[in-house]
Amino acid sequence: MRTLLFYLGYLYYLVLVKTTKIKLIGFDQVQNTWKSGRNVVFCCPHNAILACFVGVDSADRPNVVLISSLSSDGELVAKLLIKRRFEMIRGSSSRGGRKALLELQQAGKLGKSLGLAFDGPKGPPFVPKRGIIGCARAVEGPLYFIHAHVLKGRIFGFPKGIRVNSWDRFLIPLPFSEITVHFEKIPEKEEINILDDSQYEEYVLKDVEKRATDVYSGIYIN
Repeated sequence: MRTLLFYLGYLYYLVLVKTTKIKLIGFDQVQNTWKSGRNVVFCCPHNAILACFVGVDSADRPNVVLISSLSSDGELVAKLLIKRRFEMIRGSSSRGGRKALLELQQAGKLGKSLGLAFDGPKGPPFVPKRGIIGCARAVEGPLYFIHAHVLKGRIFGFPKGIRVNSWDRFLIPLPFSEITVHFEKIPEKEEINILDDSQYEEYVLKDVEKRATDVYSGIYIN
C-alpha cells in the first residue's frame, strides 16, 4: 500500500512540476552567493514545503541537503525528493533530531547547501527551531527565508490551491496553477552591526518568525 501511495504521490508531483507556472523572486541573490563560493541555508515554514519544492525543482541549483521526519509520511517525502536529485537526512525535533542536525551540520562543513522546515514537524506554526542557527554556522553562509504562494483564481471552476485543515494549514497546489517562490536573505551579523553571538541568534529567530507571521497569518482566518 505504501508503495502505491509513493508512486501516486510521485506522479502527482511530476504533474505539478510539468504543468505549474513558476516565478522565483529573489533567487538571483542565491545564485550570486553560490557564484561567490559560499553556500546557503534555506528555511521555510512547514505549510509551504510542497510549493517550495515544486518551485526550487525547476531552478538551476547545486545539490542541496534536506531534512525529513522519521515518520512514515516523512519516508514517502524522502523517497520522492531523492528521485528529484535532493539529498536527504532523516530526523526531526521530536525524533532523531540531534543526530539529524549533526548530519546537516557535517554536510554544511563539506560545502553543501542545506534546507529545512524551521517550524516542523508539529509546530507551533512560524516559530523557528534553533537548528537553523547551527546550520548557518556550519555552511558559514547566509540564511534565506523562503515562502511560496499559489496565485488566487480558479482553473475549470476549481481553486488553484487548497489548504489542508492541519496545524500548519498545509498548502497543496493543483495542476496548472501558478506558484511564486520568494527568497529573502536574513541579514548577516556584520550587516546589522551586532557583535554578540547570542544577541544575533535572538535577532535571527525573531526576524524569521516575524516574516513568516506577516506573510502567512491570513491563512488562519476562516
